[in-house]
Amino acid sequence: MTQPSFAGRAVTRLFVVLNTIVLLTACGSRQPAAPQAEPAAASARNTVVMPAIAYGTTAKGLQLSKKDDPCDVPASLQQAVQDQLIAPYEYLLPARSPGTDGAPVLKIEITDILANAGGLYGGPKIVQLRGTLERSGEPSAGFTAQRQMFIYFGVPRSTCSMVGVVTYALGGDIANWLQKPTNGATLGEF
Repeated sequence: MTQPSFAGRAVTRLFVVLNTIVLLTACGSRQPAAPQAEPAAASARNTVVMPAIAYGTTAKGLQLSKKDDPCDVPASLQQAVQDQLIAPYEYLLPARSPGTDGAPVLKIEITDILANAGGLYGGPKIVQLRGTLERSGEPSAGFTAQRQMFIYFGVPRSTCSMVGVVTYALGGDIANWLQKPTNGATLGEF
C-alpha cells in the first residue's frame, strides 16, 4: 500500500483545518435568541366557543349515537377545526372562560355518518353536519356540510383513517366559513 504524497497529506490537513474553522465560526456566531413575545390570551375577539359536538337525526329521522360512529367523528372534527382556524380566530374553547364573554358560539351536530368497516374495500365514507353560529347582537347563521371519500391512496387504508381525511376537510370548510358566516351556506360537497 502506498502512502499519500506530501502534497496530498497537506491538502487533507488544510481541508480538515478549514472545516474546523468554519464549524467553530458558525457555532460562535450565534447570537442569543430574541425573547419570544407573550402568546395572546383568549378573548372574545380571537376565540370561537364550540361545545361538544352532538349526534343529531338523519334526513330519515333516525337518531344517531356513538354506536353509529366507530371513528369518534366529534373528536376528530373538533381537532380539525382547531388546527385550521384562520385569523382573527386563534382559540377554540369547549366553553366560555373568563375574558371570552361575547365570543361566538359554534354548535355542530352530526346528521349522518357512513363508515362501514373494511377501509378502502368497505365502500364510501360520508359525514354530514349541521352547524349554527350564535353571535351577540347579530342573527344566527347556519350551514350544512358534507364530505365523502370513495378512493384513498394513503396509508393506512383503514376506515377511520379515511373518515379522518373527511373530517379534516370538513374542519377546513368550517374554518373558512367562520371568516364570513352566511346563513344557509352549504359547505364541502353539498
